[in-house]
Amino acid sequence: MLKLYLSAYNATSAIAWAAILGQTFLDVLPGGFYETHAYTDYPHKLLVQVQVVNAVFEITHALTGLVPSPLSSLLLQFFARLIITVGISWYVPESAGNFSLPGYVALSVAWSVTEVIRYSFYFAKQQGKVPETLQWLRYLAFIVLYPLGVISEPWVVHLTLDYVLGFYYWFLALGMFLYIPGFVKLYTYMLVQRRKNLGVKKTE
Repeated sequence: MLKLYLSAYNATSAIAWAAILGQTFLDVLPGGFYETHAYTDYPHKLLVQVQVVNAVFEITHALTGLVPSPLSSLLLQFFARLIITVGISWYVPESAGNFSLPGYVALSVAWSVTEVIRYSFYFAKQQGKVPETLQWLRYLAFIVLYPLGVISEPWVVHLTLDYVLGFYYWFLALGMFLYIPGFVKLYTYMLVQRRKNLGVKKTE
């Protein structure tokens, strides 16, 4: 039952993030979101909802020992993402950060491609056979995708500062600068995983 549950969860998550990637491409087309700025309730609704659901499930999985994920890295990653999704897209929908073509598109692509690869990898692993291409993508794509995220995410936060006041202003401002040490921790973790899983030597 556990294998069935995790397989279903990973497959569903991969499909959801693929849908987000597809929506991102549609949004940049003429007449799309970045041209019209039209939205219902708040911008990037699908991305916000999927990220919140993923955060709840992933943290629960780690806390219960269902999967051997490092809780500290998970919390760091999801905190950074929830600042963008809940803290900006949902809480400050009028922020220019939500409509930044280079900023929000870049982070949407970085997140969605990362997650499609990650959840597809986990799904394949549950089936007992990971294609070699997927194995390499899992431990190589982050080299480009993580820096793309760490550049675009603080930029979206920066564009939001003009729309908030008081404590929340300083909360976002501090969070913006914490992206760098957070990135270093996550990037270092993935480099270690790359060496373990691809047999890459430290001297490379």
